[in-house]
Amino acid sequence: MKKYSSQFVTKFNKARSFHKQGAFSEAERAYRSLLAKSDHIEEILGALTRLYLQTGRLQQAVNCLEKIIRYVPEKPIYYEEMVKLYDHMENGEKAASCYRQLLARQPHLADTHYNLGYLLKKYHKYEEAISAYQAALEQKIERPEEVYLNMAVIYSDHLRQEDKAKQALEKALDIKPDYVSAMFNLANILEEEGDRKGAEQWFSRTVEHDPTYDQALARLGEVKKFAIRDDPVIGKIRQAVEKPELDVSTRTNLYFSLGKALNQCGSYDEAFSQYEKANRYNMSLVPAYDRTVRESITDDLISFFSREWFAKVEPVSDAAPIFICGMFRSGSTLAEQIMASHSEVTAGGEVDFFVRKVRDDFSPFPTSLHGVNPGDLKKLAQEYLRLLSRLFPNAQYITDKRPDNFLFLGLLKSLFPNVKIIYTRRNPLDNCLSVYFLRLGAAMNYATKLENIGHYYQECQRLMGHWQDMFGENIVEVNYDDLVKDPKPSVEKMLNFCGLAWEDSCLEFHKLDNVVKTASVWQVRQPLYQKSSGRWRNYEAHLGELKKIFNATEG
Repeated sequence: MKKYSSQFVTKFNKARSFHKQGAFSEAERAYRSLLAKSDHIEEILGALTRLYLQTGRLQQAVNCLEKIIRYVPEKPIYYEEMVKLYDHMENGEKAASCYRQLLARQPHLADTHYNLGYLLKKYHKYEEAISAYQAALEQKIERPEEVYLNMAVIYSDHLRQEDKAKQALEKALDIKPDYVSAMFNLANILEEEGDRKGAEQWFSRTVEHDPTYDQALARLGEVKKFAIRDDPVIGKIRQAVEKPELDVSTRTNLYFSLGKALNQCGSYDEAFSQYEKANRYNMSLVPAYDRTVRESITDDLISFFSREWFAKVEPVSDAAPIFICGMFRSGSTLAEQIMASHSEVTAGGEVDFFVRKVRDDFSPFPTSLHGVNPGDLKKLAQEYLRLLSRLFPNAQYITDKRPDNFLFLGLLKSLFPNVKIIYTRRNPLDNCLSVYFLRLGAAMNYATKLENIGHYYQECQRLMGHWQDMFGENIVEVNYDDLVKDPKPSVEKMLNFCGLAWEDSCLEFHKLDNVVKTASVWQVRQPLYQKSSGRWRNYEAHLGELKKIFNATEG
């Protein structure tokens, strides 16, 4: 135990008194004076670190922690404080290096391996995160089932390795058979793979093990097929949605699930009522939709990506990636499944690369592209192509089906002059109603009100009209209603546009054994049907304002 001289205690307490009173300059001078004369380095530098954090001088805090670590390298707490600080500064590489520095000294720290994995996942270092989690397991971490769950999420959501995800979840359930979070995640993967029976079984099992797991009940309602209104699962959802203690998000999901079930039973007015409640609750969880802001975004994109821009932009890549985009719920998943049924095409699903890059590296977009270095654009294109190659090794053609990539087509054309864009359209009333019947993320805040969805639809068409005027040779338009009515001409059009020969398998897309991570997962698991075309007529009594927007009287 350290012994402190009375002289040190007196001076240190005086410095801390200055500190507590907010006399930071005096406190800093007092601490530094002590530092020059005392060997109590750890205590003084710790106090200085806290002072620098309080006064927002983060780099000085980093410097102090580095000195402490050199002085007492065996104490994990200071490495952890460094990690928090670097993470706050959004420097994931430095934060990870702190954990690695500690683990080089003390490789047995299972929790530190786990925390490193969690950090690496946050900064999109997925393979490295898996390795860190595996090291935590090797060090016999407590509650290993939670580690396997985290690994499964990475395998499924980010590495597209669903088999490994399922294996990880099965290991979690071997360790803890009643682990409902693992059950729930396993059910989600089975749903994405089109295994309705398996998904329904595991969602049901989750609810059986934990009757309060209302998110699982909501998912069960989305997976199960309903024919009668008095189905026991519908009764359970009705009871659950009335619980006063429910959080808003769960209540929202239950109302969406109930609406879906009643729609399947043909109870359209009651179904619409449940969807209205779902969207009313969801509206409280997302930012308000501002039509003026949306129109301004469209105006900025049209103004920036002009003929003058495309005339001066330097070619970056001769690759010809395939993008499928348009409104959400416009048939983009169906188009991708058809394309992926071709022997030379792999479905990439909704790759979030450009959404993330625009948000993180090119904000405000598109004005941040003024004077952009061609080398940066080339690097961006190469990074995207490397990502596809890593996710889908040996694939010849890969489809990127992120619907809202229509916002970034000007950038995509700048990066890839030979880009192939499949643009899906659908009857506006059906499209808007389908969006309204689905819970989308906070970024799609227009989705909670039919009139706002109609406005967003019009803005989408306005922007797509500009892209077609600028580089229509790179775009093929596919109408969902034409596709389901007479598929072969639309399928031929897509294949010819992409330079692919006809294959009969493209008309049997529902037999494709792949993973679908969108709300259309069940629609694309069955042959083409027309019942979704003109579905708006079932809800016509509720669509007065929406019909005014499109001046629509026919489907």
